[in-house]
Amino acid sequence: TDSLDALQANLVGISFAVDSGKAWYIPLAHDYPGVPQQLPLQEVLATLKPILTDAGKTKCAQNGKYDLHVLNRYGIAVQGLREDTMLASFVLNAGRARHDMDSMALNYLGYQTIAYSDVAGKGAKQIAFSQVAIDDANRYAAEDADITLRLQHYFAPQLAATPGLQALYRDMEIPLQQVLCDIEENGV
Repeated sequence: TDSLDALQANLVGISFAVDSGKAWYIPLAHDYPGVPQQLPLQEVLATLKPILTDAGKTKCAQNGKYDLHVLNRYGIAVQGLREDTMLASFVLNAGRARHDMDSMALNYLGYQTIAYSDVAGKGAKQIAFSQVAIDDANRYAAEDADITLRLQHYFAPQLAATPGLQALYRDMEIPLQQVLCDIEENGV
């Protein structure tokens, strides 16, 4: 997206993974000089909408509430978001200060991710994600999707081994994402 504000962010691309080590990035709205042709945003969203709105197909995210907000703005009410690595990390390790994907990848998987600043710069020289070269955006975004899936695989057995925490995660934290999203979109 082009913003950290989920209620204002526009899609620049979509990344996803279905197996560990296999991830894809679909560039949709990169807009730098000489950018290659990209797939039409509305066509991609129309193709993905039946999958994203199918409650029978489990989805996993890192900070899923952000994704819910962004996709809602494009007319996609995501259903089946049953895994969120940020929430799983918090439930399992509430005392830990950081639950961002980069920190979790390093702490739990021993993997150093590509930092956002590596592709977009930082400070006064930072560019919007829409200005990041598609090849660089592909490496960054596909890695995010892959690491999110790997983290979900890491946390799942830990949650299963602790029924009380799994109940908190499944019955409270995951459903609360949609409730909070609805409240925030209505002005709270």
